[in-house]
Amino acid sequence: MKLTKKLEAEILKVYHTYWDAYLKGDMKTFGSMLDDNITVFGTAVSEVFVNKKETVRFYKDTADQMTGKADFRNRKIRLQAVNDNILTNEQCDLYILIDKKWAFYGHARITAIFQQTKSGWKVVHQHGS
Repeated sequence: MKLTKKLEAEILKVYHTYWDAYLKGDMKTFGSMLDDNITVFGTAVSEVFVNKKETVRFYKDTADQMTGKADFRNRKIRLQAVNDNILTNEQCDLYILIDKKWAFYGHARITAIFQQTKSGWKVVHQHGS
């Protein structure tokens, strides 16, 4: 697969919608973008999930920690075609709302793999640290 400008724009739109939904607590949209067999590696050792149901449950259970309280800034996103999939690699700064002020929390690195399905591009793998 060749990563054209059109395909890159399409993937970036999906990617941003995915993370915007998560940061706003829109679990319906967020969940709709996951493949049923997604694999997720989170920041903690216990945050390993091997399907959509487990992944959505975790994000729902922890949404109150992030919804309206976290923001990705200084985002650098790279895309790469890997066979029939698209790999996204993001490095950004994570800011957290503390006492009504945004504070730098740390650098974040996020990798996701998107796969084309009958219902559109879906996240099949995600890793964040």
